[in-house]
Amino acid sequence: MIDYPEMRFFTTFRIGGRAIALVDVCNEEQLDTVIARCEDGNLPWRILGRGSNILVRDRGFDGVVIRLRGTFVRLKRLDTHRIEVGAGASLQKMVRFCLKEGLGGCEFLVGVPGTIGGAVLINAGCFGGEIGSLVDKILLRDEHGFLKWKNREDLVFAYRYSSLKSERAVVIKVIFRLFLESEEHSRKMIRVFSSLRRTSQPLDWPSAGSIFRNPPGGYAARLIEEMGFKGVRLGRARVSPKHSNFIVNLGGATASQVENLMEWIRREVYREKNVWLENEVEIWR
Repeated sequence: MIDYPEMRFFTTFRIGGRAIALVDVCNEEQLDTVIARCEDGNLPWRILGRGSNILVRDRGFDGVVIRLRGTFVRLKRLDTHRIEVGAGASLQKMVRFCLKEGLGGCEFLVGVPGTIGGAVLINAGCFGGEIGSLVDKILLRDEHGFLKWKNREDLVFAYRYSSLKSERAVVIKVIFRLFLESEEHSRKMIRVFSSLRRTSQPLDWPSAGSIFRNPPGGYAARLIEEMGFKGVRLGRARVSPKHSNFIVNLGGATASQVENLMEWIRREVYREKNVWLENEVEIWR
């Protein structure tokens, strides 16, 4: 356990104040124990994956941060088309595992800096693919501490949304249904998606990924660029010149600088375009 960790060391944005503690749990029993102690002490708690898609405020998080390790990062093949993946496993680990096992369908996730649990929760996607389309069933720990499976037909996935977001549940493991694919073709697709990511996203600077969700029928990046915000700085936070729906940390950026830049963009886009941009990045309050 790390007491009073600075969250800037645990997020892809490299931004964020202190939490009360950061705890790694290696199995379901340890997870139950930590959550029970938090709730007995009336302490907020959150699950942290790879720290992508979040912005922790400068004052930090007045609670306990939990990371899933040990049994939560295991992968195994169940049958011809299905694999079981722990919620703490990285998306990259899943892509590599499928390549080795001769399974295709998840190559578009290469380079996405997240974990399985977080990716399923928000239905992460890119380049036309979404992880929700691969889900067969999910094992959850519900708000009462009970484990339950949810089948695909019991789940709703939409753009950057899953019905799991309305539940106070922790994703434990996910079963994915994929298809047989040659290693040669999978490697080719991985190269294609890796190239797309390198050429279209600002990978040289810390960021949280896309800041705003795309509005219906449009693209947040296009609206932001049309408003002249591409490359604009506020302190050490900058709208990426490479992709205007990314805000990057030039080194030493604060959460307040990022939030103020976000609100400036949101207000101006709404004033000029009558489109309200909703956050894709999650702000830890």
